[in-house]
Amino acid sequence: MFLLFVLLSFAGAFAQGEFLNNSNTISGSSISLPKAKAPSVFNPLSTPSSTSTKPIEEKKIQFTQNNQFANPGEVYKDKLNTSETGENYKIFRKNQYLGDVKTASEYARISYRDFGEVDGDEIRIWVNDKIVVEHIFLDGDFKGIQLGLTKGFNKVDFEALNQGTSGPNTAEFKIYDDKGGLISANQWNLATGFKATIIIVKD
Repeated sequence: MFLLFVLLSFAGAFAQGEFLNNSNTISGSSISLPKAKAPSVFNPLSTPSSTSTKPIEEKKIQFTQNNQFANPGEVYKDKLNTSETGENYKIFRKNQYLGDVKTASEYARISYRDFGEVDGDEIRIWVNDKIVVEHIFLDGDFKGIQLGLTKGFNKVDFEALNQGTSGPNTAEFKIYDDKGGLISANQWNLATGFKATIIIVKD
């Protein structure tokens, strides 16, 4: 019995050797079997994985000029164009018309003063486009002149010769008739070289 088992085992091994030859082809056939590939000892189970790489984000360089490097001259220009109260000097760069009044008076007495800070404001007075007072310094108290009136229109211009130290040229004026009655009162705010005008019409 044992001898039969040995003979059968030997026969099976011989048959298997015939079935598969050294070239891994089936005996009697041209069909070839794939060669077994030994696993890699370094990475037997895994395959290289593709990794996506993002480009390095370059920092953008700003070539335009920002406020930090603004022209310092513009800052001083803004300061010169702005008064201490925040009003822009440009609004004073124009002539001001202060209205007209009628009177039968032979003359008018004009009083004026600096109603703001006394800072050196100076004016010139014109009547019908002729200078009647060349130079007047405005202080905090009223001072004045007496003006003879001609029949019809008497145009009185107050010209700002400067803007003082704080600007603009500021003044308050009052006009009285020959009986001491107040016929007009007003104020002006002028840039240098501009005029405030009132017309006194004598009946």
